[in-house]
Amino acid sequence: METDTAISAREQLDLLRAELESRGWLADHRGTDARPFLHVRNPADAGFNDSIAHIGERYHWVWGPEIGPADDVQAVADRILHVLRVVGS
Repeated sequence: METDTAISAREQLDLLRAELESRGWLADHRGTDARPFLHVRNPADAGFNDSIAHIGERYHWVWGPEIGPADDVQAVADRILHVLRVVGS
């Protein structure tokens, strides 16, 4: 018997949240059950922040562009930290 191993968008976002928090970044769930997203903030400057959605099998900035595949949470976290970094610190 085959079981469905698909996880929800919120569960995918929780995997990303855990990865970001393990690196000292701030992240919390927002949105609705139907349209969840993760709000991420740079701990050095909360002005550097953005929101991330899980759509299909990929993570995206909520305003559209793809960040990376859901099966590579570490690379997605790397990209988020790169984009939201404080330049010169």
